[in-house]
Amino acid sequence: MITIKEFTQIVETHGTEPTHWPAELRGECSAFVANSAAARSLIHQQQKVENLLDQIIAPDFPTLESRVVNQLLPKHTGSVFDQILNWLLPQNGLGKNIWRPAMVACLPLMFGIVIGNFYSFGVDLGNDGFAYWDDELIMLSLNDYTENLF
Repeated sequence: MITIKEFTQIVETHGTEPTHWPAELRGECSAFVANSAAARSLIHQQQKVENLLDQIIAPDFPTLESRVVNQLLPKHTGSVFDQILNWLLPQNGLGKNIWRPAMVACLPLMFGIVIGNFYSFGVDLGNDGFAYWDDELIMLSLNDYTENLF
């Protein structure tokens, strides 16, 4: 059984014409209108609103379409990521001539950092020999290296 609240929503959404109502609810709505005075009153009020809306005449804007079609679009600035990428890898001008060789020159440095982080090359930090490095460095700093060989 349909309620007045559900029927009000159907009428406000689809209008007062029964052919516009959802097909699966059309019969139930028609029976509800036949049996309910509140539904008939709602239909009558909604028809008045629809008639008033039909009387409104939209103003004519003859040049609106051409103005909208011919207007210039705003310049696309791109996302922040695109701007950073364009700054790092410029496509033209002086930036292209400076940045790209600098980035190529940094590739061996980056390769060395990556390799150095993944491999120890025989250096064992667990070795106790490293505890004496400080002593060795202190002893080397105390030596006198000012001797003249001549």
